[in-house]
Amino acid sequence: MVTGMGLVSPLGNSPEELWEGLIEGRSAVRPVTRFDPGRFTCRLAAEVEAFELPDLAGPHAHEASQMDRFVQYALRASSDAFAASRLPPERLASESGGFYLGVAMGGLETLESGFRQQEAEGPEKVNPYMIAATIPNMAAGMVALMFGFDGPQYTIVGGCSSGIQAIGQAVEAIRSGQQSWALAGGTEAVITPITFSGFQAMGILTQATGPKATPRPFDRDRDGMIVGEGAGMLVLENRDAALARGAPILAEVTGYATCSVTSQPFFQCSEATAHCMELVFEDAGIEAGELDCVYAHAGGLAGDTKELQAIRKVCDHQALPAITSVKGHIGYSFAAAGPLDVIAAVLALRGQRLSPILHFTAPEPEYSGFDIVDRPRDQHLSHGLVNSFGLGGVTACLLVTEADHRS
Repeated sequence: MVTGMGLVSPLGNSPEELWEGLIEGRSAVRPVTRFDPGRFTCRLAAEVEAFELPDLAGPHAHEASQMDRFVQYALRASSDAFAASRLPPERLASESGGFYLGVAMGGLETLESGFRQQEAEGPEKVNPYMIAATIPNMAAGMVALMFGFDGPQYTIVGGCSSGIQAIGQAVEAIRSGQQSWALAGGTEAVITPITFSGFQAMGILTQATGPKATPRPFDRDRDGMIVGEGAGMLVLENRDAALARGAPILAEVTGYATCSVTSQPFFQCSEATAHCMELVFEDAGIEAGELDCVYAHAGGLAGDTKELQAIRKVCDHQALPAITSVKGHIGYSFAAAGPLDVIAAVLALRGQRLSPILHFTAPEPEYSGFDIVDRPRDQHLSHGLVNSFGLGGVTACLLVTEADHRS
């Protein structure tokens, strides 16, 4: 059961702010401010404009202030998720839980800064926290230090699927009885020159300008992605334990599956995506025709077509589900993307309302039969699917279901 959610995003740092921005059709895409983007063909990003670290008492407050943004985002989102869950402090500090955090690239911003400082001033001037601030597992480690948690912590590195795989691993640990609760999600902050250089070399950054300079998943005129950032964290609990303590039950994770693409390791393929969707329906014990909506991976790239092909293959014998995405609003946030999609899907289930794809105008002609959400709409929703794909051939799917408070 999902009993708490916390986030940091370019549209705001609470589930309410994110949902309001999605429904109102606000774009967080702006000119880059973190560095001079003049040498790049894409000069836009979806930056987190402001956030505050949680109160950190004791010796770790200074350490947290020295950490990379991806660590700080995780601290903020985790603190808010725990507060929302009202998990008792004695359970939080016990070994009955686990931390599962997805990180794709770690502290690139800190690493780049350290390299520049080394070259300009010498190695003795490099921040002594540089290595600690950079390694991917420091997000989970600092969250554990913040809460005095001495249970197991795991960092999942599976490209852009890292966050969904982290949530999935947490779900499986709770199902098996290994843990009774878990903190799970993803965090990322890589709006840096080297990130732009790498993706520009790959030719996958958008070249759009003007009022519609934003990713447009599934649109026939889409031309690439925009880099985003943020963090999304969930508190997950065993159903019986959550009900027994009167926890605020927001939704239920009923299915999880992950598999590999063996033929095309750098991009998704429709066969692997379809297979993963079939596995997640099997895990949840539902038929494809019961699916109401998909919060799609939808990077605004050529792979969007593969995702639609997979949805058609699995669901075409039934009514096709509604398809939407948050990336048009907040860009592509890598390990944080999947968890932010999950939070959006949970909010959609709770409000029985779907958020739209921003600036979607028309699909490619061969995919005109899909129900792609282009404006907010009320709709009966019981099951929502989140798709996530990562470089290296990682495919992951998570199914969230409307909470029914079964005893």
